[in-house]
Amino acid sequence: MEEKLHIDWLSVVLYILIVLFGAINIYSANSGVEEVLKLDFSKEYGKQVLFIGISAIIVFLILLTDYKFFNFSAYGIYIVVIGLLLILLATGSFNKGAQAWFKIGSFKLQPSEFAKYATALALSKYLGGFDIKFEGRRNILSTFGIILIPMLLTLLQNDTGSALVFGCFILVLFREGLSGWWLILGVYMVTVFVVTILLPSIQIIIALLLICGVFVYFNRVRKQLVFLALTVFLASTFYILSLDFVFAKIMKPHQQQRILVTLNQDVDEYYAKKSKGFSIFKFEKSKEKDKSESKRDYSYNVRQSKISIGAGRWVGNGFNNGTQTKAKLVPEQHTDFIFCTVGEEYGFLGSTLFLLIYLLLIGRVYYLAERQKNVFSRVFGYSTASILFFHFFVNIGMALGILPVIGIPLPFMSYGGSSLISFSMLLFTFLKLDANRINEISRLN
Repeated sequence: MEEKLHIDWLSVVLYILIVLFGAINIYSANSGVEEVLKLDFSKEYGKQVLFIGISAIIVFLILLTDYKFFNFSAYGIYIVVIGLLLILLATGSFNKGAQAWFKIGSFKLQPSEFAKYATALALSKYLGGFDIKFEGRRNILSTFGIILIPMLLTLLQNDTGSALVFGCFILVLFREGLSGWWLILGVYMVTVFVVTILLPSIQIIIALLLICGVFVYFNRVRKQLVFLALTVFLASTFYILSLDFVFAKIMKPHQQQRILVTLNQDVDEYYAKKSKGFSIFKFEKSKEKDKSESKRDYSYNVRQSKISIGAGRWVGNGFNNGTQTKAKLVPEQHTDFIFCTVGEEYGFLGSTLFLLIYLLLIGRVYYLAERQKNVFSRVFGYSTASILFFHFFVNIGMALGILPVIGIPLPFMSYGGSSLISFSMLLFTFLKLDANRINEISRLN
């Protein structure tokens, strides 16, 4: 009980503010125009209240648990969640093309949300092990294996958004000694990906060949640099051709077009250009659009999102008074696009205040993580902050139209039991670990 007194109360208060504000916005996004303010458990906002209650119970149990339990059970929890992901591939329920849920009555359980928590525990356990350092081929491969296994299983569920979240663990690995060259490589790969979408692949390869030729000519006496340049060119060529193939043959039409919309590409013009032979692989515009989107173009969500946010102007229309929200013009507004409700009903000033509170919570977790005395707690803290930051950055970016719509929730705000419970577990497990650090200092004094 003494440890609870040393919980970082600033983080707790920020968490409570965001969760309650989320419930208020879910109510606005889900209630009718003339509906009287009441608690209806048959609707999403009523279910969210239940999820908040369940999260509160789980948080209370975490705070009562001995901090050593999380280190001791890390691998066990990881194995159980991996098992659930495997079972899900055979028996999971489909929703919007993704086989990512176990259906339990009127509720759904999404194991990929808990996979982030389990991966954070397993990664912390491994890097915090005796004489384990993030160096050497074996340790690096093992570390990436812990991350890639749940990532690939989530990708097999056709839940691309949740799978991409596992990439945020790269931020944790940089803190633990991953070379900065990996960051440079990541930026290069993202840049090439965008350029490959915008330009014909053959033009990019020719440009890289010219650059490589000039570099080799001026460094021809330095064999190592020549070998490096040729290796980079061949690897880049393979990567470009792979991207073209994946985009043309593997990505689904809605995934292709969400990316094109984000890059401000006219969808019809893009397919017409690609179909005329400007790409190595043949691009064909699918008729899936008319079937799945009810003849709405793929920019509809983002366009309505920006209209909704802009409608709030400086101070907003007030609680439960958003015209775009009440007209149900933004699809998935209570989940992926919950920020639209904030923008429309509370305006620029309210949205800015909300963003500052959210960033304060993430910054606080990073600060607490850095002052941990053991590797397990530090890695878990950085994992928690990085997961929250990735979700925050991408979700807000989706709503503002500066990032592709990949369908991930805004932690503590979006509707959903699995996400709220898993994010609450992440945050309060770390706060429990941090409380132990404070208790140790108290005992020494």
